[in-house]
Amino acid sequence: MDWKKLISIKHLRTLNAISEAGSLANAANLLNLSPPAITIQLNQLEEYLNVKILERGPNGFIKISNVGYELLKLHKQIDNQISRSFQRIEQLKIGKTGYVKLGAVTTAQYFCPWIIAKAQNEFPDLLIDLVIGNRNEIIKSLREGNVDLAITGRPPIVPKVKAEILGDNPHIIITKKDHKILDSLKNYKTLKNEQIYKILSKETFLVREEGSGTRILLERFLDTIGKGKQYDKKEFSSNEAIKQGVLAGLGIAMISASTALNELNEGNIKAINLSNLPIIRQWFLINLQETNLDPDVLMFKKFLLENKIELMPIK
Repeated sequence: MDWKKLISIKHLRTLNAISEAGSLANAANLLNLSPPAITIQLNQLEEYLNVKILERGPNGFIKISNVGYELLKLHKQIDNQISRSFQRIEQLKIGKTGYVKLGAVTTAQYFCPWIIAKAQNEFPDLLIDLVIGNRNEIIKSLREGNVDLAITGRPPIVPKVKAEILGDNPHIIITKKDHKILDSLKNYKTLKNEQIYKILSKETFLVREEGSGTRILLERFLDTIGKGKQYDKKEFSSNEAIKQGVLAGLGIAMISASTALNELNEGNIKAINLSNLPIIRQWFLINLQETNLDPDVLMFKKFLLENKIELMPIK
């Protein structure tokens, strides 16, 4: 008996409902089925695979086996592909012939709409959807097939991706335009690292959440000049909130220059000059290594890579 031909989407949806609801009874309510119907689906799945998928854990909680988790991943991929096909059908109905879903980390949200606008001028029949999220959310969306391509500042190790450089992503330390620290560091070239750190350490750094790429970069920078000393910090949930905090005088911040171009150009925010700033990183365009991209996705990717000098905000 070839189990690969016996397992259906219905089986996978049942398992997913059990995982989400936490019990067979709750899964039955979620799917508007009877508990015996859920039990039959689960028993069939375990019979086809000849392996236990669910176990009753402590306090009656459901424990899902490793095989079960693989099936849940498969369900997510299938569900995303079905959703993508429905989206494509909707676009075909209104005369669009291509569809691309682009993911971008939050620090890239300031320039991605301009990239999309220029791409749609070039390809008017191509619809491009943009998904914004933190790095973990975007990598998860890419892994599960919810986005075709993603723009990020640091390619993941897992899943395996094809990563190509789009352009420079300089990181700067910003302050409000009349902050006294600008005078204190005016002659930074004559100061030693410990003197610079002493000046910086008097300030509160406005930072993103733990694990944020920019926060990691800041901590490495401060470790280099401060030899691991602690610093005052205040956590914010977004780059926009950090910029507003800097403008309000709550502190200073390391930030991707791409996120503050308008404020820098208008002079409301100033970048602190230091010998080891800005820290240059890159923007990457990534896609899953194991995935064959649709022709319209390949066309969009080729356009981005061939025109990246004009498309990226910092040349």
